[in-house]
Amino acid sequence: MPSTTLPVNRAYCRGFSLIELAIVLIIISLLAGGLMMTLSSQIDLRNNQDTRQKLKEIQEALLGFAATHIAADGHPFLPCPDTDNDGAENRVGTACAAAATNAEGTLPWLNLGLGREDAWGNRFRYRVDRRFSDNGVGIAINTPAASLRACAPACPNVIANQIPVVILSHGANGFGAINSGGAANPAATSADELENSNGNDDFVSHTPTSPGANEFDDLVIWLSPNILYNRLIAAGRLP
Repeated sequence: MPSTTLPVNRAYCRGFSLIELAIVLIIISLLAGGLMMTLSSQIDLRNNQDTRQKLKEIQEALLGFAATHIAADGHPFLPCPDTDNDGAENRVGTACAAAATNAEGTLPWLNLGLGREDAWGNRFRYRVDRRFSDNGVGIAINTPAASLRACAPACPNVIANQIPVVILSHGANGFGAINSGGAANPAATSADELENSNGNDDFVSHTPTSPGANEFDDLVIWLSPNILYNRLIAAGRLP
C-alpha cells in the first residue's frame, strides 16, 4: 500500500532566528517604553492641573475668609500661617506667631475648610504680610502697602509687588516642602526654588525648567491688593 505521508516543506517549518527574536524584543521594549513615558506624562499633567485648581480654590477661600472675619477694630483680616502642622493658624495675641516679621508657614487649611496637600502629598507654603493678618488692627484703605513681591525669572525682575499673601506648591520634586507627615523634605538645590523657601519676602514664579543647575517646578499664586480691596468693598467690609 503506497505511503500517504506528505513531503515536508522545510521553508515553512523553520523557527525564529536569534536575530529576529532580538529585533522583536527591541520593538516590544520601545513600545512599552513609549507607553510608560506617555502614562508618566499624563500623570504629571493631571497632578499639575489638580494643584493649580487647588491653588485657585485657596485664593478664593482667602478672599472669603477676609470678607467674613472681623478684627477688633471692625476691619477684615487674613489668616495667619500654620506653624506647628496641625492645620490651624498660629497667633500670639492679635498677631501671627512671627509678629516681628511677615509670617510664613503652611496653609491653615482647617481655618479655610480646604484640603491640606497638593497633588504630590506636600503641604502648601503660605506667607502673609503681618499688617494684613492682625486681628486687632485689620485691613483698611490706608493700611501701608504690603512688602511681598513676585519675580521672574528672579528678583529684582519684579512681576508683582505690594502683595498681601503668597501661596505655593513646591511641585513634583517637593524640594523645600513640608510633607503630609509634617516633616521637612530635602532642601531645594536651585537658586529659584531656594528663593521660594528661604523665608524672605521675595518669591520666584516662571515656567518649569528641567532638572539640572536651575531646576524649577514650583507653582506660585498670590492675592493682588487690588483684587483683595475690591472684594472687601463689594462685601461691604471696606471702606
